[in-house]
Amino acid sequence: MKRRDFLINASVLGLAAPALFKAAVSPAQAQQSAPAGARIVCAAIFPAIGFSRVGNGDEWFLAPEVPGLMIEPPGGFKQGPDRIKKQVQRFRVYGYDDQGRVVRELGAADSLSWTVHVANTKAAWYGYSNAMDGGEHAPGIPGPLRNASIGPARREKMLAIDAGPVRIDGAAANTAGRNPAYQMAGLFWNKLPVMLGHLRTDDAGRLLVFPADGVSATALPQNPVRDFTNNDGWHDDWCDGWVKATVRVGEAVMDCEPAWVVCCGPKFAPQIEPIVSLYDAAREAMIATGHLQVPGGALSFRRDVLPILRRSGMMQWVAQASFLGKAWHDLDDLSDPAVITALAESGPGARAAREKVLAAFREPGGDDVRSDALPPMLGDGVNFPGSPTGWLTLTPTQHTILSAWARGDFVNDLDDPAADAVRQIDDIPLSQRPEALTRAALDACSGGAFHPGVEITWPIRHAALYRTPKETPLPFRIAISTRKSLIQDVGLQLNPRNVFSGHPFRREDGAPVGPQAPGDLTRWMGVPWQGDAFSCQSVLTGDGFPTPVWWPALLPVDVLPEGFYKQMMRADIPLEERLRFYHARVAWSRGAAGIGLHVEAGYTDGLRRMIELWTRMGVVVRRAGPKDIPAIPSDVFVEVQRGSMDLALNRAPDQQE
Repeated sequence: MKRRDFLINASVLGLAAPALFKAAVSPAQAQQSAPAGARIVCAAIFPAIGFSRVGNGDEWFLAPEVPGLMIEPPGGFKQGPDRIKKQVQRFRVYGYDDQGRVVRELGAADSLSWTVHVANTKAAWYGYSNAMDGGEHAPGIPGPLRNASIGPARREKMLAIDAGPVRIDGAAANTAGRNPAYQMAGLFWNKLPVMLGHLRTDDAGRLLVFPADGVSATALPQNPVRDFTNNDGWHDDWCDGWVKATVRVGEAVMDCEPAWVVCCGPKFAPQIEPIVSLYDAAREAMIATGHLQVPGGALSFRRDVLPILRRSGMMQWVAQASFLGKAWHDLDDLSDPAVITALAESGPGARAAREKVLAAFREPGGDDVRSDALPPMLGDGVNFPGSPTGWLTLTPTQHTILSAWARGDFVNDLDDPAADAVRQIDDIPLSQRPEALTRAALDACSGGAFHPGVEITWPIRHAALYRTPKETPLPFRIAISTRKSLIQDVGLQLNPRNVFSGHPFRREDGAPVGPQAPGDLTRWMGVPWQGDAFSCQSVLTGDGFPTPVWWPALLPVDVLPEGFYKQMMRADIPLEERLRFYHARVAWSRGAAGIGLHVEAGYTDGLRRMIELWTRMGVVVRRAGPKDIPAIPSDVFVEVQRGSMDLALNRAPDQQE
């Protein structure tokens, strides 16, 4: 075989066509809409859990609202090389009839009024690194109090950044975002002002939750970051808390079913979803509560199966392990439209191919510890060599879905003209919009491994966190704590016992895995957040291969840089050279730990430098491939808008050495 032919064939085997970007919606098992004239008896906010993402730019884009779709905003996800646009979560209210059917969306014309209470209590929480629910195979590592030198009487005032309840109503309120009445802000160390974000409404009165700028700082002199997640004296501007609303229906003012908002870090591969999403993790809890059931009967291929396959194939653009591992070489490209079309066939002729795909994934439950299986990612039990949870697996429900698909128990609705036409939430039938909003918000987030995680962490998969079916028939509703303080004291240390039981002498405060107060979901995460973002890339193993990764859909590991992409697109250089650039990958975090001659580039250097450099990191987005090389996909995913890793650049003259 000629070398030129070998390179072309290699490109087909390695990185083939992109995923099929289709809305993960289907009329199968969809709820019926209420009949015309139905009376509204209750109302609820959607998404049930929403996510805004910090950014230092003044431009913004909406959080995903359609499962499976994430359109790049005009100008991209960044404002140039060193400013990241904010992701803004939009909340809506839907009215229901007495049969639980959606009647219509409610808005400013219905006197819709919003109240939001968020807080950041990271500094007042306990040191944390791994999930506390791993049992004997991966026991939770006890953690002492953060900032333990601050006594109980002063902890809330010194360490809790509490914005308090903020109210907004009407259409197009605070459109410029500058009205101080709608700011969410507090104090840290009883002296440092910290902005947590602000509220606006759109033209219909829907709520827009704007996050903060991603600022981290220390209240103490000579206090550099030393740990990837626990650093005393430090704060950041993440937050979370409840979202409440009231509406007027007829003559009655109605309280809406509350929701929750999380303001967290950026997603640096915003058009790629994690294989196990936060929706997948939280769905296990909803099945445990009885709000949802394990999907049965004839599954929808595009809604239930395609997301798992597509996400697995898409990992090749953010992690080399995803296309160099043995399990990957044994499969066709799961992001190739032709492969997906073949796997969508439910007949017996495609069963062997479907079963081969199923066999490539680890089976959840602990017995399957193949290092060369999918996903090539670390699990909760990575601290414990040989732990059956050392590798990430699909959730039990995801694996059940794939098993049913492998048997042929599904409907091939891959090509559905109505669903293919969906581009925004209002293109979806009314009855499906509420569920779609919640799934879109959660599907963009990581559902594991939780060590500690990316946006939020392991309590999200526990039923005790949510309202019961007796309290609400709607799933994914965080139970709101009634404790008097934002600070939750469970004793001198957090451990696998008191995390579920709470303080033995303060039962009225509840347990950490239970009803939540503002700040409770994000308190587990690293403080400041940037250190953990740098720390969690890949982990070298004793075997040397495959190289497992953490959360590449959120924090990429290996990327195709824009410079290589431009060379690949050149028609004036030999094909072999263009294919070299196509196959090449570089570390997304390159230079973060240091650049220049004789630089040490140590681990702690990266933790500290990322506090300033995070705005300069590149984002991985969809770009057109070359039309004259059939072996390269028509769309590729490229790291763009990356800034310089030289901290001396873009500083004021008096800041430069």
